[in-house]
Amino acid sequence: MEEGQLVRKTLKGIKQRLNDDGTITVQQEAGAIFKLHCSFQEPATKEQIKNFQLVYDCILPQDYQNFLLENNGARIFEDLDLYSLEELITFKDINLPEGCFCIASFLDTRIVIDTRLYKKGISDYLFCLDSTESFKDGTNLNTNFELWLDRLIIAQGAKYWEWSNSDSFYYRWSL
Repeated sequence: MEEGQLVRKTLKGIKQRLNDDGTITVQQEAGAIFKLHCSFQEPATKEQIKNFQLVYDCILPQDYQNFLLENNGARIFEDLDLYSLEELITFKDINLPEGCFCIASFLDTRIVIDTRLYKKGISDYLFCLDSTESFKDGTNLNTNFELWLDRLIIAQGAKYWEWSNSDSFYYRWSL
């Protein structure tokens, strides 16, 4: 599959599952059922993406560009804000290294693309930072945007990257 095609398939899949009122019913940890709202913005243009890359002297990953060309921003599962190009500028964190952009906020978590890694041909360019962490203290998610988004939607909005194989204590005492 060509880089970025998974984004289209993932977005098409979640949109097909939406109810008429823009909500989706999900089951999360410990059997909790929620009806959550999702919304999607109009697509960005290739010209807008090109201008952004010129102004910030970067190359956005192709899969992320494909997201922007499908939806220039979205709110998924009520708590995940995927930023538009305009919001990348509005929420530009001056404490992030040059070439790093916060592309999403998810409760107390920021999702950051490191375009420097992408430019070097490294496909694991996505990082997770809590609201107070510096970039150097963030967690490399060892993935690209489209795989992260696909897995997040499969996990129905749960922070799957925080799951541990030894969470039996949590489940035994949280029920």
